[in-house]
Amino acid sequence: MGQEGPRPELLSVIRWEVPHEQERWWPITSDYVQLLWLPVLGPSSIVLLQRLDLLIGTASRVCIRSEELAQSLGLGHTPTRGSLLNRSLDRCRDFHVLRELVPGLIEVPRELPPLSSRQLRRLPASLQVVAATRPELHRYRTIADREGRQHQLSATLASLGAEDDEIVDQLVRLGYAPPSHPGPGAIEQRSAHQTR
Repeated sequence: MGQEGPRPELLSVIRWEVPHEQERWWPITSDYVQLLWLPVLGPSSIVLLQRLDLLIGTASRVCIRSEELAQSLGLGHTPTRGSLLNRSLDRCRDFHVLRELVPGLIEVPRELPPLSSRQLRRLPASLQVVAATRPELHRYRTIADREGRQHQLSATLASLGAEDDEIVDQLVRLGYAPPSHPGPGAIEQRSAHQTR
């Protein structure tokens, strides 16, 4: 269902705390989302959700210009309702994986629910097998891949100005085991060493 009227150039992103107790939900950066939600939403929508989740972090609100957001995702930018960014936002909203309270005020959850039975049946056969036989999808990738992503996330957060404690909190929230307690600057030094 389409939204009436233009979306403003300046987007405000806030956290959507979705209450759920009974079933397991999956972090937006989890392998479950990468493998099973991706064919439902499409790659642009998944990357958009993950970028918004990273931007909001632990802040109460983040503002970003739609042109900057679109270009940072490789979507280009046209100031129309039919732009790739606006279509991705609309798709996420229509699938109820983010909320837009008013045009340009976007709520982003930390986690997505499991796919419905109908959505699972519409996946390619190979992914239906994965969904049925791999309940531990958060560990689907190898330890080496997870460590690489952990270093990449640490470096990204450090470049955005996050302190060591904030970086550790974010990594734990995203499902990475807490590292041994780093001293000041240890994460940045480790990340810098990885990029040499």
